Amino acid sequence: MRTFRIHTFGCQMNEHDSEKIAYLLMEKGLVPAEDGIPDLFIVNSCAVRDKAVQKLYTLLGRTKKWAAKGTVVGVVGCVAQVEREKLLRHFPHLSFVIGPGSYPSLDELLDRILEGEKVVAARWEGKWWETGGALRQRPAVAYINIMEGCDKFCTYCIVPFTRGRERYRPLPWIIDEVRRAVDQGYMEIQLLGQNVDSWRWEKYRFWHLLDRVRKIPGLKWVRFITSHPKDFVPEMVSIMAEGEPITPYVHLPLQAGSNRILNLMRRGYSKEEFLEKVEMIREKVKLSSIGTDIIVGFPYEEEEDFRQTLEVVKRVEFDNMYSFHYSPRPLSYAGRNFPDNVPKEVKRRRLMELQKLQAEIQLENNRRFVGKVIEVLATGRSAKDPEAYMGRDITYRVVNFSCKRNPIGEVLQIEIKEAGPHSLKGEVKNED
Repeated sequence: MRTFRIHTFGCQMNEHDSEKIAYLLMEKGLVPAEDGIPDLFIVNSCAVRDKAVQKLYTLLGRTKKWAAKGTVVGVVGCVAQVEREKLLRHFPHLSFVIGPGSYPSLDELLDRILEGEKVVAARWEGKWWETGGALRQRPAVAYINIMEGCDKFCTYCIVPFTRGRERYRPLPWIIDEVRRAVDQGYMEIQLLGQNVDSWRWEKYRFWHLLDRVRKIPGLKWVRFITSHPKDFVPEMVSIMAEGEPITPYVHLPLQAGSNRILNLMRRGYSKEEFLEKVEMIREKVKLSSIGTDIIVGFPYEEEEDFRQTLEVVKRVEFDNMYSFHYSPRPLSYAGRNFPDNVPKEVKRRRLMELQKLQAEIQLENNRRFVGKVIEVLATGRSAKDPEAYMGRDITYRVVNFSCKRNPIGEVLQIEIKEAGPHSLKGEVKNED
């Protein structure tokens, strides 16, 4: 029986795409490789940042030995969409390169690949990609895609070129998949999209979808990732304020705290408008938790612009943050038209300063949980201690804990004993 393995770079969207690809392969009679060299090796790529692209190239270099022994090696995902010729030039051992634009035809393309044909496909087909299922990799959390692509065209961003313009999945399809996931025992649903809050279908908007999803029996928690501040409206806050199963966590990317840089980024909102939305969330949503993304060293960023970003971070006290220094992306407006004129050493210094400040804020926020008993959905083994387990609470905080049995997929009462900047540590309450 032929085996396959998929290595995934990037976001939850890429992870879920890999789950859907695995489902298609299982339907064709292949099985996941437990160990050793697989018959089919797929790398699902991310092009959002240069670091992820470099990791992809390093991994592909190692697969030459596999290909020489008969493994069919290929690349899917965002890099495949925009750099297919470059990939084939650097790695002639690749048997296929398929971008998201051709995913609606992936079932047929996989048939051709498994028959030995070399396939290169990245044509935008303009259809929604349905597979009929997904080989979900998380025992407690189900990813469900509701939209794809982006119409914002922020100047630093490659997403509109790798994922295309916005496409919205019909509401009945989403509701049906949520119901099936709940019936299969999934406790948490994560609604995915590049800009989930821009989702629409007929007369419905995203808050209507949230209202429909939260009424499905059996759901513990519902999260949605990622929101765009421009599209985050009061109606969404009202739904969040209703409480469970909608969680109080929202990921709201700031990107920069300077209006001058926000304008250069073409983000579509001001610092003041962002702060107004944060205040609305904090005021109306109990246990509100806010995550964000920030880029430092964007072209023309002066020290004063960076200081304004730090001031916003201090004011908001984000509960988590993904922060990066700017790297020009091919096809993006900034990559084509702006000089990368902030020196690397300045970018590194600013990023370190930002991350140090955020770690202090997160540590202080997390210390407030010490001594409390909180609900945690156990999702897997701890990343730091293979003998322990980990999960997340309703605010999306990582909680590590020991347990005498395998609790994955269960909601537990955890008494928090310690707090670090990136996670909490606790014990199962009344385990005996």
